[in-house]
Amino acid sequence: MQPCWITRFHAAALTLSCLLCCGCDAATQDFRHQIYAFGTLVTIDFFATTPQSNAAAIAAIEARIRDIDRDWYPWHEYPDEPQGELQRINAAIAAGQAIEVSPLLAELVRRAAVLEQLSGGRFNPAMGRLTELWGFHDVARLRSSPPDELEIQTWLSASVSSDSLEWSGNELRSNSPYVMLDLGGIAKGSILEQFVSILRDAGVENAIIDIGGDLTVLGHINGRPARIGIRSPRSDGTLAWLDVMDGETVVTSGDYERFFEVGGRRYQHILDPRNGYPVAHTISATVLHQDPVLADAAATALLVAGPGAFEELCAVLGVDEALIVSASGDLRLTQAMEKRLNWPNR
Repeated sequence: MQPCWITRFHAAALTLSCLLCCGCDAATQDFRHQIYAFGTLVTIDFFATTPQSNAAAIAAIEARIRDIDRDWYPWHEYPDEPQGELQRINAAIAAGQAIEVSPLLAELVRRAAVLEQLSGGRFNPAMGRLTELWGFHDVARLRSSPPDELEIQTWLSASVSSDSLEWSGNELRSNSPYVMLDLGGIAKGSILEQFVSILRDAGVENAIIDIGGDLTVLGHINGRPARIGIRSPRSDGTLAWLDVMDGETVVTSGDYERFFEVGGRRYQHILDPRNGYPVAHTISATVLHQDPVLADAAATALLVAGPGAFEELCAVLGVDEALIVSASGDLRLTQAMEKRLNWPNR
């Protein structure tokens, strides 16, 4: 798999937008449902479905959202409310205690640990304390300056990694109190996967699930793939179009989601766990894959890796279709991704 440099386009970062042009017969209809969850907007577009299947799917999805919102968020913000499962896990780890983990969350933590190893530590699900140190866990109260260098070095010296997790069945403990599990770099992928299963169980055959710009396509749109526009959030133009097939997921990680600026320098929320600082060399990474969980983690890992390790990391992770945007606006993409894109100016 050879990378391809394209420098004629200048794109500061990428987000995803859908063109949804559909018709339906008298017995079915198109329908959009939106809900704010996980700190972002969740949009589900149903195509040629019945009101009954829509209602069943929405009820099941909203119930799942409530469970995930409670149990997968690592920070306990409201002392009057009971802790969610991930908060209890992190409290047990900090206290050096073992704790039983639910099967679904245990599977996700194990998967995250494998992806950390494959990515060479560029994706690290145990780095919640580093995220907390930089203040990116609280969007409403972002820092106005970087943390003290000594604090960063103290965290780095602890060699924080999911390697320190010890399992006995689904009972978990860690030998490092510096470990704080934060599954933000992989959770959306798992949620997309779960939502697809819910839709299928409800009899929905054609839909697009969009969680803050990361999306999975189920079925087709009037017999055609879903056409996704890749655009720069800092301009109104469309960089390219991507036809997304049944079962495919597109995930983008970028520096435009959470950041603060000091002295003209942007400090964004995607941190390199190897040096403790926000990534500056790459501003966006997009991955297309059949596996939503892999796509989610890979987008983060590729952004952290940057151009120098792009090809190697794609191969190691098993990602054929990906692209990254450098800080200078140049694109690097795999040949498979280049073949999938439709360029408006060509």
